[in-house]
Amino acid sequence: MAVSLTHIAEPIFAAIVNRIREPFLDLCGLREQADLDFVRSVPELATCEAKLEPLGSRSFDGASRVDVLVRLRKGHAVAFELKLGTTRLSRSRIDEEWLRTCVPTHDNQRWGGNMMAILDRRFSESVPDELFATIETGKGRSRERLLLSRFWFVVTRDEILSQWHTSSPSFSEFVRYCSFEDVVNRFGSQAEFNSLVHEMLNFDYHSVWKLDSGDNAHKRPLARR
Repeated sequence: MAVSLTHIAEPIFAAIVNRIREPFLDLCGLREQADLDFVRSVPELATCEAKLEPLGSRSFDGASRVDVLVRLRKGHAVAFELKLGTTRLSRSRIDEEWLRTCVPTHDNQRWGGNMMAILDRRFSESVPDELFATIETGKGRSRERLLLSRFWFVVTRDEILSQWHTSSPSFSEFVRYCSFEDVVNRFGSQAEFNSLVHEMLNFDYHSVWKLDSGDNAHKRPLARR
């Protein structure tokens, strides 16, 4: 079975951003908001699966993570949510499911809601304006707290953006769109893109997935039913 783009889209997107930093900022209209010295020097500009800090008196579910954060300057970043499928991205589904208002859950201890609704600040009650995420950086994997910009990006395919021209989801004024094809084209040729993906997938699957149960694992008899 072939690996689907939607399965590995976030690390691919982050890897491209980390390799074409300023051209990416230009593509997304972010140059004016960025500290270019920081952008050029920071080891990792884009990070996947960033965890949100609590908002107000409530935390978020552990699964509530931003697909990709792109750091614009020290302590500040912008969020990118990737939706790279070519089906089930209609206005009605996004409005009714992904942009549904976030409400308190777990005995009022957590916020329940989709990441799109969180980033669009759709809450059932007043909340602080500032939303923070925490990432791990550097070789020692130290933790850094990042303030997220009020605007955020939805990254999707050209054909979905074309559909949204005539029937756009009810995103707020703070949402910006980014074509995944535009990002890939800005990165380079078909061969360069294929090389990047091959490089990312070229690892020791057995070791990384910790499939070795011990030297004698292969000698254990199979369990009988």
